[in-house]
Amino acid sequence: KKKKKKKKERMTAQVMMSSQQAPPMAVAGGAIAMLEESNPEIKAFALKKLYTRIDECWAEAANAVALIEELSEDMSFAGHELAAAVASKIFFHLEEYNESLRLALGAGSYLDLSARDEYADTLVSRCFDEYVRASVQGESLDPRLESIVERIFARCYEEGAYEHAVGVAMEAQRLDKLRDALMNCPPSKRGKLLQYTLEAAETFSHRDFRSKVTRLLVELESSLDAPDYVLLCHCLQALNAADDMINTLSNLVASPDSKDELLAYQLAFLLVESGNQKFIHDVVDRLGSNRTPTQESPTIQNQDDIEMTDAHISPTNSPIIETPEQLAKLQKVRSILDVEGIYSELQLNFLFEKSQADVLVVKQLKEAVDGNRNSVLHNAVVIAHGFMNAGTTNTSFLSENLEWMGKASNWAKFTATASIGVVHMGHIAQSIQLLQPYLPNGGVSSSPYSEGGALYALGLVHANRGGLGLASSVSVSGEANIEENDSVGPGSKSKAAIEYLSDALRNASNVEPLQHGACLGMGLAAMGTGDERLYEELKTILFFDSAVAGEAAAYGIGLLLAGHGCSDESPLAQAAVTELLNYARETAHEKIIRGLVLAVAIIVFGQEEAADSVIEQLCRDRDAIVRYGGTYAIGLAYAGTANNTAVRRLLHVAVSDVNDDVRRAAVTNLGFLLFRQPEKVPTLVSLLAESFNPHVRYGACLAVGIACAGSGDTAALALIEPMLSDQVDFVRQGALLASALLYMQQSEFAAPGVKPFREKIASIVKDKYPSTLTKLGAILAAGVLDAGGRNCSIELQTKSGGFTKPAACIGLSLWCQHWFWYPMHHFFSLALTPSMLVGLNKNFKLPASFQVHCATSPAHFAYPPKLKTKKEVKKERVVTAILSTTLKQQARDKAKLAEKEAKEGIQNTTDEEKASQPMDTEESSTALADNCSSGAVETNTAVVPSADKSARRSQKSYSLTNPSRVTKAQQRFCSFDLGLRYVPAASTLKPSGVVMLIDRQPEEPDDSTPILAPPVNGNDDEAPMPEPFEWTPPSSSSSSSAPSAMVD
Repeated sequence: KKKKKKKKERMTAQVMMSSQQAPPMAVAGGAIAMLEESNPEIKAFALKKLYTRIDECWAEAANAVALIEELSEDMSFAGHELAAAVASKIFFHLEEYNESLRLALGAGSYLDLSARDEYADTLVSRCFDEYVRASVQGESLDPRLESIVERIFARCYEEGAYEHAVGVAMEAQRLDKLRDALMNCPPSKRGKLLQYTLEAAETFSHRDFRSKVTRLLVELESSLDAPDYVLLCHCLQALNAADDMINTLSNLVASPDSKDELLAYQLAFLLVESGNQKFIHDVVDRLGSNRTPTQESPTIQNQDDIEMTDAHISPTNSPIIETPEQLAKLQKVRSILDVEGIYSELQLNFLFEKSQADVLVVKQLKEAVDGNRNSVLHNAVVIAHGFMNAGTTNTSFLSENLEWMGKASNWAKFTATASIGVVHMGHIAQSIQLLQPYLPNGGVSSSPYSEGGALYALGLVHANRGGLGLASSVSVSGEANIEENDSVGPGSKSKAAIEYLSDALRNASNVEPLQHGACLGMGLAAMGTGDERLYEELKTILFFDSAVAGEAAAYGIGLLLAGHGCSDESPLAQAAVTELLNYARETAHEKIIRGLVLAVAIIVFGQEEAADSVIEQLCRDRDAIVRYGGTYAIGLAYAGTANNTAVRRLLHVAVSDVNDDVRRAAVTNLGFLLFRQPEKVPTLVSLLAESFNPHVRYGACLAVGIACAGSGDTAALALIEPMLSDQVDFVRQGALLASALLYMQQSEFAAPGVKPFREKIASIVKDKYPSTLTKLGAILAAGVLDAGGRNCSIELQTKSGGFTKPAACIGLSLWCQHWFWYPMHHFFSLALTPSMLVGLNKNFKLPASFQVHCATSPAHFAYPPKLKTKKEVKKERVVTAILSTTLKQQARDKAKLAEKEAKEGIQNTTDEEKASQPMDTEESSTALADNCSSGAVETNTAVVPSADKSARRSQKSYSLTNPSRVTKAQQRFCSFDLGLRYVPAASTLKPSGVVMLIDRQPEEPDDSTPILAPPVNGNDDEAPMPEPFEWTPPSSSSSSSAPSAMVD
């Protein structure tokens, strides 16, 4: 009986288990059948069965989805929420996500979005998308949807995922939710969250909302006990709030804390690095004037959009600078902001002292083109030399090859002379003295091309540095007037240079090379100043309707009004855009039309949506040249924003326009739009790089090169590599330039393709078969690779990633015009930025004990090795065969001689040994000279033995001295050593640029050195003056010794 009883229990359990593990089809079939019953309880039971197995039997349940959806809409049915949950999951599996979300909103407690599964994640994403769409479009939100979003926000706060909440609030453009997310964050973490919010806002495409977020950050940052002044400075500059910036600097200067003083200097350096001369001019103009900011400060505009009662630093907090000590500190701040001040000296000193330009590269290029009577290649070598030595002030190669330089004629001479301005870029204090031999001296011009190039060079030296100081009266006839104005004020020499160029333009007497150089120089020196007088002078030259001079005048107008926009806020720029577009329809010169439309594009730089009307007008014109300018207007107006509408528009033009120039420009400008997200560019233009149109392929090369400059990105290099052997010569030229941009400051260790690429450049230049355009690209690529003495890179945004650099973007856009006019190559120098790390103490000196830790091998970011001079191997005579009998006779003769010497004795051979010593010295000095000429004896980049190289590669870390080169890729490996004597005043700074240092051991001896300016000629090879000594002539036996003479 017991056995029968146990058997019956086992059978019962198996039946129950089989009923629980019934196939999904059986469960769905039975449940669906029960849904048709009239009893509500049976329907509710069936829905429960379906809900537990819906992920397995959704396909069968889909046949009854209409019935289930009907039950969810029946509010009298007790299980309507359960029915909504079942129907929602059925629609989810059917990939009808909108219907799934609609039904999920009615599921009530059955909707569990905290679950970590695909269904919950998809619904959360759909909730956010619908929430964002309704918020942006101003539609009323479903209360159920809003309740779900509130629950998600609460979950983010509980889990500490404040970044997620910030992202949703910004996407939905809900400032109230953004404020809640920032305020709910603990104070200890709020600083990092504010920094994250600022970085996220910079990628936001809506300019107005971005400004509102920045104002909110100013409000919250100012309320902190220890605000991050670097972030605050960034926000105030983004808002163009000069008054509040002055208040911040004044507060820091007036503080008795020495750290606050250093922070004020640090903020001033960050302002200068941004390159926004208009904002810097506003700050310098008002700084120290003790003027109370007005209530119309840009920071507190748009009161209807956001409550800003505390969003700016209160004007009452701005102290009055009275004490001599405070005035001295304030004067230091002004000296930093001055374009001719400390920052300019630091750049010059760094580029001169750390220059690793290899003169053998230029010599090899020169030798390769010497036998080829081609002025284009001769001109290319001069331009490449300018790139290699940009800012280093080293013109030794030019001075040693004056005869070779003299081969340039006409416009080639213009370009060659202008290259001196690239070499001396930023050498403002000595600009006139350096260029005086080439500048016009009044009267009839003896060499208009050389003099015009010198005027262009003067503008390149002062590029984007003319917005400060007071104007000085200077005539073209001499430099004395300029030198006499040293004490006029900040930026006085830049202003003096502008006046010099203005006088030269008025006295040009319709000589086109002089007018061309003066217009370009004036535009460069006065970039962004918006001077109405200069605008009228340039417009006068433009309306003469001379093709060459008119084109330069148009470029000059664009540079003069760069970034001013065409809104009512800038009436001069607004009127200028109208006049330029009208004249573009009247003139018949293509060069002038191209200059005019590009000038309009430069004027609307950074205006984003405010430039849409001008862009529409340009892109819909029947003239292809005007449409060409429209593509550059899109690229510059939305530079760095990655705006989807702008990207789609450029892609549409790239594949649909009938003009090759327009299509090429459209693809090129994708690089300007996406340089903040360079990883997207190779994928975006991959199909365009395979286009049948060579102009589109060329544009794809430049787009990748501009966006990914200095990154060594493998995907970008893989995209460019096939075009290095393209059938069309100018496509090969574009591929060479793009590869050089990608390989800038890349070592052979980090990018193994650098060495083969350099060898390829050398082989192309030496080979006689490549076309002129291909050789031109190779020569220019050699200059780009070693730009600025191998210490400069292309930087279209500040090192902190916050601001787009106007001069760099505009300079590269005008550099692209070398397709039509070779002198435009020199605009490339505007985009070059020294990759320097310089630490300064409060006295603006360089502490020797300041170091930065780099957690990688020294070979990873080492300079490329310099070329070696090949030693001539002397051919030795072949040894003739000697008979054995002859050898035996010679041996017998030697034995007899030795026996004879032994008998007679060998005399002392001391004289012979002494005679041999000078020979050894001569041989050693010759060997040393050979080593020096081969580059084996060098500083910092010495050719070390292979054992030393392997040791350097095996090192896992090393220390960088002050100052040092720190590339963009190297920054993530570098960190400040906070245990040293000198530490940074701003802890949030990256180890790059100028860093103000706190001396934690001021009682120790000072180990700092001053900043030394480079010599005028950029070559410090002259021997130093000898020390004073006394010379006594040799005494003769017939007379007494002569009196000693003091030589001083």
